[in-house]
Amino acid sequence: MSTATVGSVVGALALSVICLAGVTGCSSGSGRDASDDGSPLLKGLGTVSGDSGRSGPVTYLDAAAVRGLGEDGQKRFAAVGRPSSALLNAYDPGPWAGRLKEDQVDTAVDTKAAGHWEGSFDAAGITASLKANGYTRGEQDGRETWTRPHGKGVALQVSKDTISYTVPGTAPLSAVHPEEGASLADIEEYRRAAGCLGDVYRADFNPLTATKPVRLSALGQRAGSAGKNTEVLCAVVKDEATARRLAAGLRSVIREKSPRYDGAKVTVRRGEWPLVRTTVPDTADRRPGRLMLSDLDLWLAVSGL
Repeated sequence: MSTATVGSVVGALALSVICLAGVTGCSSGSGRDASDDGSPLLKGLGTVSGDSGRSGPVTYLDAAAVRGLGEDGQKRFAAVGRPSSALLNAYDPGPWAGRLKEDQVDTAVDTKAAGHWEGSFDAAGITASLKANGYTRGEQDGRETWTRPHGKGVALQVSKDTISYTVPGTAPLSAVHPEEGASLADIEEYRRAAGCLGDVYRADFNPLTATKPVRLSALGQRAGSAGKNTEVLCAVVKDEATARRLAAGLRSVIREKSPRYDGAKVTVRRGEWPLVRTTVPDTADRRPGRLMLSDLDLWLAVSGL
C-alpha cells in the first residue's frame, strides 16, 4: 500500500515523542541532534521546496540501503522499500516504457506535487521513450524539461544521475530547485523531526499543520540487518503540556495492547519545540511498516489529540 493510500485510509494521523514516566527516563537530548546538516535525510529534504510539505505527505527513501540488506530483505521490506511515487507503479510501465526501473533509484524524495530521485539512469533511453510517448523537449527555469502538450502528464528533468518531476497545476519546476533557505530542510519543524528520527532508511511525514497541537509527525524505519527493524514515531508539538498529554495516550496504548507493542519506549525532548519519540521494535511475524499499514493504534492515539 502506498503512502498516499495510507493517508486516505488513516487520515491526517499524527505521531509522537516525550518523557514518559514508567516507560523510560526523561531526556532533553537523546539521539541525533536536529541541527545535523550532514544527515542523508536532511540532504534529501533539501531537494524540494518547503511548500511541498504543506499540501500533502512527504516520503524519503534510501532504496540503496534497503537493497544492501540482501536478498532476504527484499521480501521482508517490500512494503517500505519502494519509492512512494505513482510514477513507479509496478503495473504501469510509465512514459519511459521500461527504461526506468526501481533498482536504478538509490534515493527518492516524493511529495504530492513534486519529487527528486538520485541514482544511475539511462538518460538517453529514458528521453527517447518520453519522446515516443508524446513528450517534447523544452526549457523551464533555464533547465531542459520534458512535458506533454496542454499540461497533460508530469514535467520531467532527466540526467544520468538525477530525475526530478512536478505535477502540472500543483507545483512549478522551482519546487525541485528550491532557493537557498526555502526547502523542506529549512523548516524548523522538519529539522526537529529529522533529528528525532535519526539514521533512517525511510521517513514518512504527514503534512505540516501550524494550527494543530501536533505541528508535524513522522514515521521512520531503521534496520541494522534484514532481520532487525525498528520503527520510530516522532512528533513536533506546540508545547510541553501537549507533549505530556500525548505521552500519556501512547503509554496507555502500549500497556493495553500488550504484547503487540512490547519493547516500545517513549521519550521526550523539551524546549521551544517539544518532541515526543516512540520506538517500536518489529516482531518476527510482522513486516517493517506495520505501524502505518496494520497496527494503527499509536497513530490513532495521536489523531485523537
